[in-house]
Amino acid sequence: MENGRDRIPVLGGTSAGTVRPGVAGTCILFSGVIMLFIFFGYRVQSRGFYSGILITEFVLMLLPALLFTAFSGIRFREALRLGRFRPVNIPIVIGIMIFAIPLAALFNILNLLLVDSIFGRTVVTSLPMAETETQLLVNILVIAGSAGLCEEVLFRGVIQRAFERYGAAWSILLAAFLFSLTHLDFQKIFGTFVLGALIGYIVYRTNSLYCGMLAHFTNNAVAVTAAYVSQKLMEMFRQPGGTVSSPQEFSDVFAVFSAMPAEQLVFVFMVYGFMFLFAAIVFILLLYLLNRVNRVYPKPAPHAPELSPEIQPRGKAKGLLWLLPGLMLILLWFYVQANGFMGMQNVVTETFRFLIGAAS
Repeated sequence: MENGRDRIPVLGGTSAGTVRPGVAGTCILFSGVIMLFIFFGYRVQSRGFYSGILITEFVLMLLPALLFTAFSGIRFREALRLGRFRPVNIPIVIGIMIFAIPLAALFNILNLLLVDSIFGRTVVTSLPMAETETQLLVNILVIAGSAGLCEEVLFRGVIQRAFERYGAAWSILLAAFLFSLTHLDFQKIFGTFVLGALIGYIVYRTNSLYCGMLAHFTNNAVAVTAAYVSQKLMEMFRQPGGTVSSPQEFSDVFAVFSAMPAEQLVFVFMVYGFMFLFAAIVFILLLYLLNRVNRVYPKPAPHAPELSPEIQPRGKAKGLLWLLPGLMLILLWFYVQANGFMGMQNVVTETFRFLIGAAS
């Protein structure tokens, strides 16, 4: 022990110069954020979407992550990978995220199929639709900008960095798993996990959290813009006196395809298959280019040697137990969500809904 700061439990190494947050402290941070997110975030978002999003992202996610990092005694910029940013990565990262959309969509469809097979229904929630270009800009700034900044600092800046003592692959997958659960919707876990893992790889490979922020922003901005454009197209082709509507359940979408003639259905699948294949090829080529441009993997700091899972001290894994409070609360949320799908209520669901401030 070199100095008194080594006694701080959130430190991840044997020296105050380590660049990684400690596992136990990071897991406590995650559980604490989940508690804040569920018991306070739901309330503020139900009162106003935009103000609720900003409070949730900046106060309940970003602020705890920054305070945790500041009081950990670690080097802030190095720990969060806020060093030099290579502009050459900008078009590569943007391209990767755009052409990864079909891949994420495929996993989302599989997720919805699984939920539909279990509960007999799905409910696809949508974000507030922009009516004008000004509203679209607001949506991009609030939905894409705040998430790209705040969630990346928490998940790829702190959580993934802390888990790197178990190896790069495990850190990316664990952070992506927690990231997918934090969205609190078991209908979106598969697709969100894939996107989280992809962003985690981009951050690790480029050694820049800025690239992760750009990737996250690109994904959300494309989703918001696509929703706006599709809404405008539906209005253009709407029949006189008709209304604009979109299926709210996955079974409705499936019914549309089921009603198609066989020849038309084959043609539709061939078109989508070709589009998916083209996107997959470009996606792989862009990943290859990312690896070529960023040839050298991030090197561990002198006081924080990279430890493989085989030589990682067993005591370090005990810190993961602090994830349990947050994970149990998420499972309780999913239990209430599942009961809502089945139209069931009991003492547990009603008590939980009362605690988070949801209407019965």
